[in-house]
Amino acid sequence: MRITDGTGPGGGVHADAAAGFKDIVMGLHWDPPLGDARADPADLDALCVLFDARDRVLEVIDPHCPRSANGSVVHTGDSRDGASHWDDERIFVFLEALPEAVQRLEFFVASATRHAFHEVRGAQCHVSDNASEHEWLRLDLTVLEGRRSHAVAAVQRGAEGWTITAGGLAPDDERLAGLRRLSNRPQ
Repeated sequence: MRITDGTGPGGGVHADAAAGFKDIVMGLHWDPPLGDARADPADLDALCVLFDARDRVLEVIDPHCPRSANGSVVHTGDSRDGASHWDDERIFVFLEALPEAVQRLEFFVASATRHAFHEVRGAQCHVSDNASEHEWLRLDLTVLEGRRSHAVAAVQRGAEGWTITAGGLAPDDERLAGLRRLSNRPQ
């Protein structure tokens, strides 16, 4: 099944709902500013939030807390300048290793420097199968005029396995700040 979030032709989210996949990766990329070396570079962050069946936050994985308690979710580290040729930040999720309590996880992107996504050259993200590199979702963040955070996708545990759906809503700054505070607590 093909779904979109309606952010516009040629841009936005396109996702295939799928069941039976095992390991996924969320990748985030952006480019440094052109020209002036003194320009204030953007710093975007990839986040993954793990929820239980009652919608309670179990863990938040981000650059400040790069590994889940059991190692089933791993963040590759904080990029602060977007200088990579491929993904600047990645989050790997090993679905079969997730604790049974985890029923849903959500991927977010947030601007740590308060740059709006449309101001960040080449800002984009994807959610892909880690083994086959099949891309379920790709989002051009630059089409999100004035936004500084975005819910990219949700991955839900079901009777037939895991399914993925496009996010589309920007969490309000207060909720996202609260989630990030959770990621800084001792594990």
